[in-house]
Amino acid sequence: MNTERPFKIDLSKKDFKAEISLPKTLYAEEQLVDIHIAPTIVKLESTNDGKKQVLPFDEKMFTDDIYKKFNRLTYSIGKLNRLAELIYDKLKRTISLYLAVNELEELTERNKKCKDLKKYNLKKDLTFGELRNVFSCIIKTDSEFEQFSELDSGEKRNKFSKLFDNYIVDRDCYTHGILSFLYPEFEPILKVKPPNSEEHYVGLTEKILRDNLLTYQKIDGILSEVNQVWQDKL
Repeated sequence: MNTERPFKIDLSKKDFKAEISLPKTLYAEEQLVDIHIAPTIVKLESTNDGKKQVLPFDEKMFTDDIYKKFNRLTYSIGKLNRLAELIYDKLKRTISLYLAVNELEELTERNKKCKDLKKYNLKKDLTFGELRNVFSCIIKTDSEFEQFSELDSGEKRNKFSKLFDNYIVDRDCYTHGILSFLYPEFEPILKVKPPNSEEHYVGLTEKILRDNLLTYQKIDGILSEVNQVWQDKL
């Protein structure tokens, strides 16, 4: 499954940049009903003549179309976050069902990576990434998963584990990233700070957001199949 994902934007901390934003309050019968925002980051080229850099003032930064575009993106990203929460809950249930009929101690002795799971306290809520690591160990070491068409070979299981890992990385960007537009094309970007990485910006497109929906469908479908089989074992 080839999907497009958020891509790194060349906009370092050393660049001189400024954020321009003019919130627009909306009222209905004197009651506040919404606040429109469309923060826009402007990157200014450095000058060698000592002249003061002047921020551009572009009326396009404050049009209704820009505010509506930002609203749509905010909604889309929020929906992706909500869907990821559903996957997180389903993954917890999937692992719980599996461990109801398989011994945890046996699972953590299957190979070197499975032994790494011993550091997790499965009696408490694990992070999304930790749960994925547990599930990855399960599907890669249990031949029963060959009954699922999407997991019936080692290559497919490896690809699915990587797909799932990328999905969680992108979910973290959508959850914690700060959305802005990049002037002058008003392309959507997110300021992100992944674990063990420097703060940077990533770009988004409509296709990237749609591909994330397709990834959700694929992961959700596989987890549903797995859940049904192990539910029947109880």
